[in-house]
Amino acid sequence: MTDPWSEFATFFEKRPPQLILGPRPGKKSAAALAPLGITHCCTLLSAREEAQPIRRVCEKLDCRWVWLPVEGGRLEVLRETNLADHVRVLIDAIAEEPEPTIYIHCSAGIHRTGFFAYVLLRLQGLCRGAAEAELRRLRPVTAEQVGQDRLDLAEQRLLL
Repeated sequence: MTDPWSEFATFFEKRPPQLILGPRPGKKSAAALAPLGITHCCTLLSAREEAQPIRRVCEKLDCRWVWLPVEGGRLEVLRETNLADHVRVLIDAIAEEPEPTIYIHCSAGIHRTGFFAYVLLRLQGLCRGAAEAELRRLRPVTAEQVGQDRLDLAEQRLLL
C-alpha cells in the first residue's frame, strides 16, 4: 500500500486552501461568515452532536458542506480517527475549486479544529514551528488551547 501522506502533501503544496477556524456555525453566525467567501465548511462533529443542521447554514452561505465525523477531541479518539480518509474526503471536495476557502470547525473550534487544521498546515509544507505560528494567526484561542499533546499526535500520525 502506498503512503497517502506524500500524495496529500503534493496536492496541498500545489493548491493550499485558505483556512478559517471557528466554532460550530449557527443561524446567527451565518451573517458574520457570509462576507468571508467560504467555499467549503468542514464539520468535525459526531452524529450525536447533531451535525446535520449545519448543512442548512451552508446552503445559506452558498458553500459546500463537508462532514468529517469525529467523536470528540480526546487523544484516544483522535488516535483512532481515520485521518487519511478524512483528508482524502476533503481533497475530493475541494479538488474542483480553484481557490478554496475552508471554514473548519468542531463544537468550540478548539481541539478537533486545531488538530485537523494543524495537519492541513503541515501537509502544505510548513515546518512544525511555522504551522504552529500559522495556527496562532488563524485563531489564537485555538492555538492556545488545542494542547501540545494533540499537535504531537498529529506529528506522529503524519510521520513527516
